[in-house]
Amino acid sequence: MIAHYFKLIWKRRSKNTFLFLQLIFVFWVVFGVFSYGISKYNYYSTPLGFEWKDVYRVYINFEIIPDTSARELAIKTLKSSLESMPEIENVSYSVSVSPYLGNSWGNGNDNDGFNFRTQFSHADVDYFDTWKVKLKSGRYYDKTDEGNKYSPIVVSQKFVDEFLKDKEPLGFRFRFNNDRESEIIGVIHNFKFQGDFSKEEPFAFLPLKDLVQYQMLNLRVKAGATAEVEKKINDLIESTLKSSDFSMTKVESSRKSTNSSTYIPLIGMTFLALFLLINIAMGLFGILRYNIAKRIPEIGLRKVVGATSGAIRRQFTGEMLVLTGLAFLVAFVFAVQLPFIAKLPFAKDVYFLGMGLGTLLIFLIVYLCSLAPSHQAAVTLPAEALHEE
Repeated sequence: MIAHYFKLIWKRRSKNTFLFLQLIFVFWVVFGVFSYGISKYNYYSTPLGFEWKDVYRVYINFEIIPDTSARELAIKTLKSSLESMPEIENVSYSVSVSPYLGNSWGNGNDNDGFNFRTQFSHADVDYFDTWKVKLKSGRYYDKTDEGNKYSPIVVSQKFVDEFLKDKEPLGFRFRFNNDRESEIIGVIHNFKFQGDFSKEEPFAFLPLKDLVQYQMLNLRVKAGATAEVEKKINDLIESTLKSSDFSMTKVESSRKSTNSSTYIPLIGMTFLALFLLINIAMGLFGILRYNIAKRIPEIGLRKVVGATSGAIRRQFTGEMLVLTGLAFLVAFVFAVQLPFIAKLPFAKDVYFLGMGLGTLLIFLIVYLCSLAPSHQAAVTLPAEALHEE
């Protein structure tokens, strides 16, 4: 029967060529959309490791205070004043590397035989409470670590999974920079700071080392705080620094902006795939109705010699499924080579899963679209068909 389908498709190759090429292109587009969507869903389903709600960021250029002692006093005074506000829950300082900003610092080396590469940030002892970073084991660094022989460092579980698989992380010492050795004193669960739909990378936290690194204030306001708290914070900072050379943003707005970089292309790709699938559906209806109209005598003759309605229905549905299968084979031959000749923005297993789901969707649409025309052919009465002949 399948060989017969091939013969029928080949005889009508001039009419099926455009649909065949369109099916190939649709397969490629749907493969990409499914793979991209699955990869982003997988990233989204992994925990952030921190809480972004009710957090504000203030970018401050403390270098406007030229005197070092005065600058250090301003840093301490500002933090103390903000902590005394009843609307504020936590206050911390850090460098400008922060969630949903799109910036990052990276470091790596293979000193002493330990090879690693990680993103990192410098933050004070209150940073973890401000962002509610979840600790898995060990502890966060604090003021008691100042002056120790080894520089304290807190790493993510992702760091441990990639670089310390067979080692006990707590107490592990390595040279993070070219200065004194660092000692891991704590492990956090996650820190996926580039966005909800981003891939989590290894991460490390180190204490602030000098005044130059005091670049950002992180403020957690109490739940239910009104928008008026922004003005109060702004006025307090301006009066303390005697300057308006700073800017404050709510992390929620940065999160929306960062996540939109995933929403927009995903929505665009989805609409393109839907448009092509609708075109395919319309093309299938048109071709099948045309074929049925031209093959009424053939249908009538087959029924006279004993063909059942089910056999007629299977013939027309089978032709479309075989044509789709041929298009899939051509699309698959090219698509399966892509992960091996180009770097994809998602893992190979995600890509092949996307191919599988995309294939099932297209075959389902083709099958459903062929039901109505095939049924029309199946219910054609032999007398009417032969009468037209």
